[in-house]
Amino acid sequence: MYGYETFHDELTKNLIKSVHKGTSSHAYVFEGEKGLGKLNAARLFAAALTCANTYVAPCGECSSCIEAKANSNPDIIYVRPKKDKKSIGADDMRALEEDAAVKPFGSGRKVYIFEDGTQLTEAAQNTFLKTFEEPPEYAVFIIVISNTASLLQTIMSRCTLVHFPCVKDSIVETYIRENFPEASERIPFLVKYCGGVPKKADSVMSDTDFETLRSASLEKLSGLLSIDRRSAFSIRKFLEENKDKAEQILDFWLSFTRDTVLIQTGAMERIINVDKRDMLRQTASGVNPEKIIQMTDRLLQSQKMLGRYVSIKALSMWLALS
Repeated sequence: MYGYETFHDELTKNLIKSVHKGTSSHAYVFEGEKGLGKLNAARLFAAALTCANTYVAPCGECSSCIEAKANSNPDIIYVRPKKDKKSIGADDMRALEEDAAVKPFGSGRKVYIFEDGTQLTEAAQNTFLKTFEEPPEYAVFIIVISNTASLLQTIMSRCTLVHFPCVKDSIVETYIRENFPEASERIPFLVKYCGGVPKKADSVMSDTDFETLRSASLEKLSGLLSIDRRSAFSIRKFLEENKDKAEQILDFWLSFTRDTVLIQTGAMERIINVDKRDMLRQTASGVNPEKIIQMTDRLLQSQKMLGRYVSIKALSMWLALS
């Protein structure tokens, strides 16, 4: 849309209409899974907000629009951590407050896009709260985030929440065909694996080890379902050898156990691993459904443990001996 790659045309049109009508807010949270084009939607919205021709914004022809497209518009500021930092702290926000007090360079609006809201520390959010409460009339803040759990309620209550849902499989398929024509034979699996998140295909296609790791992970899955202790320690060794890919391995295992349950309940059309049907049928017919469900629960717990920074060694031992 307007030269920006977005996947939610109706949602984006409504944001742009608010600019035409003069009803846009001073602060937004763009929330949704990573890979749904939220940042591009924020860029497009910022272009509309700073456009010289409000009633047809973004016109694509004025200097503000041209600069916005090139990411060089001085009135569109991208907020991210400093090069030597992983988060945005209170001092960063105090500097931003000073910048926000300066009027726009050449537009009627000055837009701040927080590229990843999860990088905002609690101290940073509290520091910036007053500016959110009493912003300059020309300032607009857009926080792009995959999960609003890390944002303070005091921040959320002062923002307009814009939720970006997962899109239809047809949109994902179109995206893959246009960007990765060499993946035509893998499209049935890729579409299902992306789960309504088009840009998830980018990480798959750029990962030369993806299929190798996936195949190895699924081969090891039988060990998880085995009562043989030797298989258990094989699982532990596999996870520890691939500790940097542990999250991805758990995703592979979960998708497979989920698919097995679906086959056992007669819902073959909903499986993700469509290229592994024979293996899935074999597992579904040879393993008790209750055991598959128990293993799925264990894998979900493992994901949570990984999110809480439990060591791979401890996690792999716990999972293997479960």
